[in-house]
Amino acid sequence: MNKFRLSALILALTLSAVCIFSCAETNSSEPDTNTSVIDTTNNADTTETVQNKYSGNSKKTDSAFAQEAEVNNTVFRLNDVVRIPAPNVEGSDFIYLNVTIKNKVDLEYEISSMNNFFIALPDETEVSMDVRAKLYAIQNYPRCTDDNITIPANGEFSGFLAGGFLVPSGTDSLTVGFFPTLNNTKDASNVILTSVSGGNISDSDLVMR
Repeated sequence: MNKFRLSALILALTLSAVCIFSCAETNSSEPDTNTSVIDTTNNADTTETVQNKYSGNSKKTDSAFAQEAEVNNTVFRLNDVVRIPAPNVEGSDFIYLNVTIKNKVDLEYEISSMNNFFIALPDETEVSMDVRAKLYAIQNYPRCTDDNITIPANGEFSGFLAGGFLVPSGTDSLTVGFFPTLNNTKDASNVILTSVSGGNISDSDLVMR
């Protein structure tokens, strides 16, 4: 009887040791869910990339509000900037642009707010067209032209773009970026930058109605 009890005890201890070893091995092979998959060892460079994700590698040409700038056989002028409170987006405004774009080549091409425009905020963060602003403009402002816009050969487009931008409420200075791509929609080698101060931002949307 004593031999039987001793054998049972030895078997139990052996099974316990095997279980402990197996559990430890299993746990060591599982990924640490508290470890970020994002490499944070170079935060400065990551932030810079985010802040300049649209115009970082482009040749920049500065332009004044309501003044023409010509780059890549394209003449660009920012005519008006309208700011309205963004419905159902607390603490934000919609920004809409009135522009003139002249095509100086014998070939028509298309532009869009998403592909050709961005807005740079005072902290240099760059934002692209916001779909909510675009849908709101299409539903409420008949003078806004929907994307995509065809620029005729040796012709021009002038008017408000439906593709608007979402910015923090009360933004009173910004920079409008425009890529003169001609018929190559992926050409971001040049960008025209127009600085806009508070005095050039209108809070009335009557001009778009």
